[in-house]
Amino acid sequence: MKTAYLAESWFNPDQIRLLDAATPKLQANPTLDWKNSFRPQEHAYQNWTPADHPDMFANPEWQMATFREDVSGINASDIVVALYDPTPQNSDPGVLWEVGYAYGLSKPVILVLPDDCQTDLNLMPALGATAVISVKDLASFNFDQPHLRHFEGSVY
Repeated sequence: MKTAYLAESWFNPDQIRLLDAATPKLQANPTLDWKNSFRPQEHAYQNWTPADHPDMFANPEWQMATFREDVSGINASDIVVALYDPTPQNSDPGVLWEVGYAYGLSKPVILVLPDDCQTDLNLMPALGATAVISVKDLASFNFDQPHLRHFEGSVY
């Protein structure tokens, strides 16, 4: 059973829907140690969230604490599960940075796209991820032995 860092976005309703669709499937997966996995929302510095404190992004103390906590979470996890919607309005460069950092550490990266994703994907996350899967695959994906599965759509 693997621990995961969940690279996620929750800045707009579509991103929240992706997170809400993925969470129960991840919790149900027997190869993922959900209890000991790192979910950034549960480690918000001083419990500040965008909804509660929209001004927090300008706070240098919050910025540094959040960055360090998330990097620590990636370092301590066995694998990175990145929920990513590549549509321009939902693409989050923070998730892509986390994917790149994990790749640089030689950690397996599972890039999870929305089930109905028809958007072209940038070459770097498409080929840099260990596996590119859909939300519907999360409950049965073998995180203990993630096999190479590149993106099968169009890349740019």
